[in-house]
Amino acid sequence: MSDENKSKEATEDQHEEVKENSQQDASEKVPEKISLTQKELDGKLADARRKAEAAQKETQKKYDDLLASIEAKEKAANDAAVEQVEALRKDLPEAITKLLDKLTPIEQLEWLRDPENQIAPKKQIPELPEGAGSHGKQRKSINVV
Repeated sequence: MSDENKSKEATEDQHEEVKENSQQDASEKVPEKISLTQKELDGKLADARRKAEAAQKETQKKYDDLLASIEAKEKAANDAAVEQVEALRKDLPEAITKLLDKLTPIEQLEWLRDPENQIAPKKQIPELPEGAGSHGKQRKSINVV
């Protein structure tokens, strides 16, 4: 029993030491109270709000400038694409131009420049030779699309 009593006393002593240490740590961590009047607090909050609003206005101005720059570049690219598309579309069949009208000028230009989408011009097939026993006239040439 004496061993049990000794261990209980040791455990209780350890608990008391931990409580004392935690109370000392807590008192050290708590900063001193800062007392401000309502007017001082309002002034600090107003200053913080003004700084935040100024930063927001500056950020908004940068955003607007960047957006205007991007829109100007996009317009210039579209204008340049329109000129190039007009030159590339001049010999295309009407059915293809109707489909291309559904795309933006840049998309049209990309499609027209793609080598897989090249449309070969109409070719003239050479005349067919006369057969030995031809019965009637054959057509001299055929247009191929």
